[in-house]
Amino acid sequence: MRLLVVGKVLTSQQMLWLSASNQEMRPPTDQAADAHRWESPWLLAHRASLHDQLKRKATSLVGQGPPVKLHTSSPVVKVSPQVATVTLSNGEVLQADLIVGGDGVHSVTRSALGANMPTARKGDHFAFRFTYAKAVALADPTTRRLVEGEGVMVSWYGTDRKIVLYPTSNNTLLNFVCIHPASLSEDSDDYNKTASKNRLLEVYADFHPAVVKLLEKVEEDTVSLYPLYDMDQLPTFVSGRLALVGDAAHPFTPHLAQGGAMAIEDGLSLGTMLPPGSPLEEIEARMQLYNKARYERASAIQDYSRIVGGDSSKAKSQTGSTLKVLDFIEYGSSHNEYYASRKILRDYLSRRASSRLRNPLGFGLLQGPRQDLLGRSHAESLKLSTSREASIRFTTSATVLRCLFPSDRYSFANRDTVQQASFTVQTLDGLAWLGGGGYDLVGLYIHGVRYQQTDGTFVTGKYCPVMIENLADPIITGREELGVPKVFSDIDIHRSDTTLHASLSWRGTAWADLNWSHLSPQSTGTLQVASPAEDLLVHKYIPSSANKRAADANYAVLIKTASESCPVLGQQGCAPLNASFTFSSPEPHLIPTLSNIAQGLAEIPVFGIVRAGVVETKGVSDFSNLMALG
Repeated sequence: MRLLVVGKVLTSQQMLWLSASNQEMRPPTDQAADAHRWESPWLLAHRASLHDQLKRKATSLVGQGPPVKLHTSSPVVKVSPQVATVTLSNGEVLQADLIVGGDGVHSVTRSALGANMPTARKGDHFAFRFTYAKAVALADPTTRRLVEGEGVMVSWYGTDRKIVLYPTSNNTLLNFVCIHPASLSEDSDDYNKTASKNRLLEVYADFHPAVVKLLEKVEEDTVSLYPLYDMDQLPTFVSGRLALVGDAAHPFTPHLAQGGAMAIEDGLSLGTMLPPGSPLEEIEARMQLYNKARYERASAIQDYSRIVGGDSSKAKSQTGSTLKVLDFIEYGSSHNEYYASRKILRDYLSRRASSRLRNPLGFGLLQGPRQDLLGRSHAESLKLSTSREASIRFTTSATVLRCLFPSDRYSFANRDTVQQASFTVQTLDGLAWLGGGGYDLVGLYIHGVRYQQTDGTFVTGKYCPVMIENLADPIITGREELGVPKVFSDIDIHRSDTTLHASLSWRGTAWADLNWSHLSPQSTGTLQVASPAEDLLVHKYIPSSANKRAADANYAVLIKTASESCPVLGQQGCAPLNASFTFSSPEPHLIPTLSNIAQGLAEIPVFGIVRAGVVETKGVSDFSNLMALG
């Protein structure tokens, strides 16, 4: 995620690690020289500017979705995660799809996770915080050398206290965080309590005089005192339709300045897990994905912060804390929450029983005729699609057609040497999974075929030995998901009120023509146009990548015909003598990938035309009713 805080950001260039006596503890960290390692810059920005920018973005009318509405003076007293309701102190009950508990270190929503949830407690440290203009320090020769570098963060370490200083607001403001043991400060539970400047100077009196002089330049009554809170780890960040974010989920000690950063990552993860169009019934499952994305990382950075501040049982000494900061930089900077969460969501969608995977796997679910990018069925949208199918059913040689069967488990239901087959030219349009567009196909169907299963039983239907299409997307999905033997060819269709002509070519070489002429509106008592409904048999075969003549998939598939017929928008018939098709067999180098197919289709004889015509219907099958045959 990239946030733009216009005119008020500064790129961090260097980090200095100094002792209280202003001596170098370790070589400076050159962030400018290291910047090439990280995809995003380390920016120094005033927190108030960041808050303003986030608020403007959330409440703006510009952008996707409705703007956020802020309701002030609305204390929350109760949250019910399972039904997603929030009860306010005035008794009003608000209903939502999802509750995000971002109510800080003293969170009310946290208690909704269950009984005996940990609560925040004051830690072992307090912090003085204040800012003043950098020009004030630059005007004094004693302090100028401490702050004259641009984008330099400085940390001074004492035995049990430290000062962190960095410029912000486009290098015009100095921000101070002075952390010290609670025993040296006033006992207060209040945030933003105005602290005594004199007390600040007393606590850091033994630091180098130039550093103390920096502190002296703060104006009276502008020093704030913050108790540093910590909390035992929660068992989870989510419950039902409630997700905790920020300090409500994982209060941070400030030693790494990661509280706000982790809250932003939380929000980014939530938004990634619930993109527009997410099903409401999946909210609870998506909350578990959010927990998976955030729980381990936020908890680990919490402890990094404790170690750096000496507040963790893992912290061996204060002197090692600078090294732990560098460890964190490696861990923290090498992460991008958007992509990390997106992968978790992608893997979840891919594993769902209703989802279907196909190559390339690294991009998650791919849209196809049976599912959208979220794994949802296209069944409803396909009801609005249209199909125009021109067919020619003819009698031909059973012995020729048997050559097109992939194994001897396929046979005709009778022993007649004259059988029926059909060529169809179909145009599909208005397909949501193709952005509202469509494509053309030419298919060969052999009627009256049966397939013998391993248990000896037979399944009957029409068998498709080849389907020719002019768009790669349905070819890939049809071959991989359904097992339909699809190949590519250009298909050019010309249609008038009474004619339809389809020609097939490959890079300019024509190899097939199908024609219907003298088409007339179909009415009762005239020639039948459509063939009786039959289930479809195809053979799914995927060759092995390494083993010649071996297969990774090799089985029959039965695609059931939907019981409900699609509404007929119109139909036209023609006399058998007005329908014809021809397939040629050009030289192999002219149609190299289709050569054998063209030759095989050209060899099919035509004994007679049974019926021919054009039918236009509304609605297209989603191929959900299919089964693999044994």
